[in-house]
Amino acid sequence: MQIAHRSHRDADVIDITGQFNFGTRKDFSTALEKVKQAGSTHVILNFKGVTFVDSAAIGLLALAAQQFKSTNRKLSLVGVQGTVKQILNLAHIEQMIPTFASEDSAIGAKAA
Repeated sequence: MQIAHRSHRDADVIDITGQFNFGTRKDFSTALEKVKQAGSTHVILNFKGVTFVDSAAIGLLALAAQQFKSTNRKLSLVGVQGTVKQILNLAHIEQMIPTFASEDSAIGAKAA
């Protein structure tokens, strides 16, 4: 898995590419913690390049959603597709983390 951080308008975007699984959990947690420490109020996880997720990844997403909610920050998912989308739908991740088609629509929903 590769992780890159960038800013887009008034949000921090974490681009994730490859397999998001038990073996890559520490990389994800480290990247998310850096953004949280920087004081980001809206973090967008861009899953466009994610090819696989396992139960560890789903657990980390659920934990991140709880942490962001408890600190009045927003966490969004964008670019979820294919098998990854099916797996996340089965896990009901969209009930914990709002999912959008694009970064702009995720940012636009921030104001709503």
